[in-house]
Amino acid sequence: MSAAVLAVAAPAAGDGGPPQNAVQGWDGATRGAFRYVAVPTPGWTSLQMIRRDGGRIMQWMNLKGNWGIPFVAPDATGEALLGDGRTIVLGNVSYGMTLRKHSSFLFADTKRMRIRRTIHLDGHFAFDAVSPDARYLYLTEFVSPKDFAAYRVRAYDLRANRLLPKIVSDRRSWETSMQGWPVSRVDRNGWAFTLYATGGRPFIHALDTKHVAAVCLNLPWAKEPSRFFDYRLGFDRDGHLVVRGPKGRTLVTITRELAT
Repeated sequence: MSAAVLAVAAPAAGDGGPPQNAVQGWDGATRGAFRYVAVPTPGWTSLQMIRRDGGRIMQWMNLKGNWGIPFVAPDATGEALLGDGRTIVLGNVSYGMTLRKHSSFLFADTKRMRIRRTIHLDGHFAFDAVSPDARYLYLTEFVSPKDFAAYRVRAYDLRANRLLPKIVSDRRSWETSMQGWPVSRVDRNGWAFTLYATGGRPFIHALDTKHVAAVCLNLPWAKEPSRFFDYRLGFDRDGHLVVRGPKGRTLVTITRELAT
């Protein structure tokens, strides 16, 4: 079966509404030779594993309800795939002008095409990351019905099956909530680095997924440069985290001074 038969574009959220952090259609998750997509049908969602070299659907399963592949940043295409190579996280999809009262997440086995576990939470949560050992699921919790860019990071203990009460924040700051829109994401050695636009001074959120901790890295701009949503995070040859501009040139190298 060709992927083109079933893959459709995901509908856009209404202007001014809360962020839609799970996508449907061709924009799914990629890793290795496969792409994983969530295709909406009336009352159901089809989770499909598709070969990237030809579009052949290799596996699929139908899920009751409206589900999507988590969207973390424009250049992050495999964040919802766990390190075991066979588990993917899906989030519930909802459209509207208000924050949803309940959020759900599925952990699906892409080899056997079956649901491994389901998580239900009160509030508007979105997927952010998973620790390398799959101990912690990190979530973005949207906290303001009037400001959809305001959020805080939470951790769900997958072994204890509970949302940890602590807010995952920079210990050097009294603030536990942040504000911004994700622009770029890279991961290395258990750290998830996300570049955020704020409309003012941009920053990098560095999430230590192994130890349930975080650091905010301020960038040396008083306000956002133009075309900031075309900026990307990466690593240089020495392994330093860098910010690259729209043409790929390194503009900022993260140093100890920026991280303190």
